[in-house]
Amino acid sequence: MRESFGASAPLVSITKLRTIENTKNRGAVERNEDKGLLSNDFGDDRFLRYQMQSASKHLLPNHRVGICLRHQIQRYGDVSLFKHRSTQKAFYGGLMVCGSVWVCPVCAAKISERRRSELKIAFDSHLQQGGYCTMVTLTFSHSRTDKLQDLLIALSKSVQDFSRGGRDRVFRESIGLVGKIRAFEITYGQNGWHPHIHLLLMHNNEIEPWEREEVRDKLYDMWEGACAKNGLSTNYEHGLKIDDAAEASQYIGKWGDIMDKPWGTDSEMTKANIKKGRAGSMTPFDFLRAVIEDGDLQYEDKFREYAAATKGMHQLVWSRGLKAKYLIEDKSDEEVATEKIEEADLLGLLDWQEWRYILHNGLRATLLNYVELYGYYDALEKLGLKKEKPTANYNDEQPSGRG
Repeated sequence: MRESFGASAPLVSITKLRTIENTKNRGAVERNEDKGLLSNDFGDDRFLRYQMQSASKHLLPNHRVGICLRHQIQRYGDVSLFKHRSTQKAFYGGLMVCGSVWVCPVCAAKISERRRSELKIAFDSHLQQGGYCTMVTLTFSHSRTDKLQDLLIALSKSVQDFSRGGRDRVFRESIGLVGKIRAFEITYGQNGWHPHIHLLLMHNNEIEPWEREEVRDKLYDMWEGACAKNGLSTNYEHGLKIDDAAEASQYIGKWGDIMDKPWGTDSEMTKANIKKGRAGSMTPFDFLRAVIEDGDLQYEDKFREYAAATKGMHQLVWSRGLKAKYLIEDKSDEEVATEKIEEADLLGLLDWQEWRYILHNGLRATLLNYVELYGYYDALEKLGLKKEKPTANYNDEQPSGRG
């Protein structure tokens, strides 16, 4: 039964709300002379992630993204505010999360970072043991009339056929394959949906530079046959690319942490859905950015189609036993989204009325930013909430959460 709130008593103790602009007014920016740009500017990644999450909630009313970082775990329970000791970033506790790497920008940011860390551990360990890594990218021809779900089904079957049979076994043996990690990436461009696969091959035998073209030819023949078997077509120029994952200059120009550059194989594999598309293409999260930043509604149906087609899919798939080999705990996306691993200090609690006020005024991201800038009590006061400072400060050690 829905709680009924009368007008006889205020929900919270409210002071004057200071210059918090409605998100529709995109040009409004609040500044502080000492602190600089604050959270209601669209240059703020956290603020944008929360706004994109709200857009996803609007577009997918029956999805769990609608409760993510909104509903308390316990009805009428308190919402905790923490600050990481290492990063000094604020985050919430006591709230439900959806754990969707596909449609929730907030969960995707945390999950993708965890997956990136896992991939980096395996990558570094394999290279330190004298191994080699090769990145294979698989794609196929498509058009604007193709439905994403049909393409994903055909792609999945093609990848299975590509990775089985005698020729695949000979290839695996020739490179001394240790294991492989498969990642889906989906973009949208002038030729419609563009789903493709990144395969990170971890192997013991080096593929010499002069062997690369021959290996590519053999793999392309296998890929072309797998595509034809499942009603897809591909071409030699674009259908298959092969890159040495240890050579930063050879792959997309966005390498990173592994090779001490801005974007790495680990990021390329795990953060494809949260990065911005290249010129002429968009990622599904770009659809949400367009809705939020430009008021562009033409991509609403595309985002819904994408959400339906990716339901139940895994962004990253490791071959059997590979995580165990590198002592990486196997956790689901939802487990990663809810896990708490870093030391943090409890700053204070918001009761259900105060949290309702934050939600109603769209202040979830702003509160976190203000807490980092001004501290817990001053942040609440600036946002229109008044709390008395206790004689003793909260200083309970708690692990990581969401922000």
